[in-house]
Amino acid sequence: MRKLLVMFATAFVFFTANAQQKIGHVNSAEVLQAMPEFKQMQDALEKKKGEYTKVLEAMYKEYETKTRDIQDNGKSMMESILEVKYKEVQDLQQRIQDFEGKVQAELEKYQGDLMRPINDKYIKGLQAVAKEGGYTYILDIAAGSVPYFPENEFDVTATLKTKIGATIVPKPAGAPGTTAPKPATAPK
Repeated sequence: MRKLLVMFATAFVFFTANAQQKIGHVNSAEVLQAMPEFKQMQDALEKKKGEYTKVLEAMYKEYETKTRDIQDNGKSMMESILEVKYKEVQDLQQRIQDFEGKVQAELEKYQGDLMRPINDKYIKGLQAVAKEGGYTYILDIAAGSVPYFPENEFDVTATLKTKIGATIVPKPAGAPGTTAPKPATAPK
């Protein structure tokens, strides 16, 4: 009888505690794509890509011209001229590869710079909705992350580290509990 009473009390506490937590979900991809700022960001990014594409196309055209010249006239060229032309083609090929790498890095940085204020607006809105709706957690079904959670309330990280013998490194003051993939999901 006592065992049954303890089990009933435990179940009651468990269900009462869970009833106080409210969990919601959001599709961040759908929300972000519906934002006018996101469309503006995509347009600006496409414009920047177009600028880089024009330069790359000119470089490719020069490469093709030089390669074709070697193929068409290489047999009649003197060996020293042919070597110079091969070297020019190799140098141009290396410049193209270097430029493509730099372009990729610049486009990623540019996109990140444009995306930052959009993410900030998204997170502020998400936090407001969570607080107004009384949500404890909001799950992002598009990114598979938890973009909103009470920062320290239910964190079991330190307890788990102690349990498994992991090194506990204290967080600096004001550091967020976790970070998640894009969109940025820093709590509060």
